[in-house]
Amino acid sequence: MDHRSISTEPSLRSTPQRVYVVILNWNGWRDTIECLESVLRLEGPQFSIVVCDNASADGSMENIVAWARGDILATETPFLPCTPWPKPLPFKRYSREVAERGPQDSTLLTLIDNGNNLGFAGGCNVGIRFALTRLDCGYVWLLNNDTVVPTDSLAQMVALCGDRPQVGICGSQVRYYDKPDIVQTFGGLLNRWFCTTHSIACGVSANTISAEPQVIDYVPGASMLVTRAFVFQVGLLSESYFLYYEEIDWAERGRGQFDLAVCLKGLVFHRGGASIGSPSEMGERGVRSEFYLLRGRVLFARKFYRSRLATVYLSLLGSIATRLRRRQWLRARTAICAFVGIRPSLLKNSPSTES
Repeated sequence: MDHRSISTEPSLRSTPQRVYVVILNWNGWRDTIECLESVLRLEGPQFSIVVCDNASADGSMENIVAWARGDILATETPFLPCTPWPKPLPFKRYSREVAERGPQDSTLLTLIDNGNNLGFAGGCNVGIRFALTRLDCGYVWLLNNDTVVPTDSLAQMVALCGDRPQVGICGSQVRYYDKPDIVQTFGGLLNRWFCTTHSIACGVSANTISAEPQVIDYVPGASMLVTRAFVFQVGLLSESYFLYYEEIDWAERGRGQFDLAVCLKGLVFHRGGASIGSPSEMGERGVRSEFYLLRGRVLFARKFYRSRLATVYLSLLGSIATRLRRRQWLRARTAICAFVGIRPSLLKNSPSTES
């Protein structure tokens, strides 16, 4: 496997089962601080926060430390009250190597220097390994750093998992940060012929959402509450993708062993693309995002649906032809690179996506 496995599961303390909120940061400390300010206000289950930094070049960890000490204030936003959470906050800071060995001193906030840009899965796996060394860890909540959460979000998700023990990953009703009444995603569907994905309820009014979708194929990575049992039985996130398709891979590996769910009342507000960019953008950010999305699709098909590779490749060829016809030369070159498995020149200094 391309992800390091977890050793035999130790016995859990009966109660409580703490939630470890794992937040991955890469050159986005301002978003991370806003996210942390909202997480600190969560009510209900006991939780600890783990921020993993993928070798940011913008002084992220130093700024997050300064915020925890009270030297930097979070920017006031419509989602946060005027009064910041009381500082200083107790925190510990570890290297990746020390964190994964499982230091047992408890603290509200743990900061981990990953040492390199490990991608989404690799960066989150550091936090997951750290959390699972703690005997009180019952859940790991992977939460994007460019999100904010209402005070009852975590309690709603944990309650759902408590009522349905077979659920291994619980997602959120994710809404747009700048359009908080519009749904960004409420679970995802996978087209197994083309290995393309579709976000359920994207762009619809939140007022029209009254129940959890009956069928989902994966839980979008912006918010994933994962049970300890799921990680020990299915394993960590796959690190072969670097970005995109990791959550779909996780769900596919757990299919038949655990159920997936999305929590109607577990709201999360998500900026989206704050660090990596989105495929609609031009320049390096757009190239990076589009390449990893297309390449992840190929790698996923190779791993799980080799009999459908022909249709995946044909659809990619169609995408390349469309880009060429529209004279979208940069996009066409990016799609060709994803097709043949080489990184575009703009990404030559990025870690490889290959396993």
